[in-house]
Amino acid sequence: MNVWDSLTVEDLPNEDLKWVAKTLGLDVAKRIWKRFAGNHVACPARMTPEAVRRYMAENCEKTVHQLAFETGMSERTIYRYLNFVPQKKTDNVQLSLF
Repeated sequence: MNVWDSLTVEDLPNEDLKWVAKTLGLDVAKRIWKRFAGNHVACPARMTPEAVRRYMAENCEKTVHQLAFETGMSERTIYRYLNFVPQKKTDNVQLSLF
């Protein structure tokens, strides 16, 4: 028996690993700890553009508002991912400031 085998949930060094152990199992938490010991692991707040585009393609019947809400993106970003950004109507005339 080695030291890793004798660890319990209470022996884990932080609440994040304890949460992993309680949710996914102690073995998973110990493997994460061994693999990433000394490193900072960050989880982005947003999904990747590829994941959002795939979700949009699979749910094309939904409105832009629904897609934005469900993905946590803005409607403008959803339009951009659709390669369609509503443009303001402007003339190609330079306006004088004076």
